[in-house]
Amino acid sequence: MEQKSGKPQLKESNDNLDLIRMQTEVALVDSMTKSKTLTIMVVVGVLAFSGFAYFLYKMAGMQ
Repeated sequence: MEQKSGKPQLKESNDNLDLIRMQTEVALVDSMTKSKTLTIMVVVGVLAFSGFAYFLYKMAGMQ
């Protein structure tokens, strides 16, 4: 039987640490520790989203 050279073999893992690493938040934090640009982008995005939510909260209270 010939193995296709274009696709890598997938390894199955039952390791709990691998399950934790597959979480989106863990991968984002791991990437942020390696990239200053990504860290700045995430911080600016969180601040912008928070500011927008605060703006909507204040506008809803004016009525």
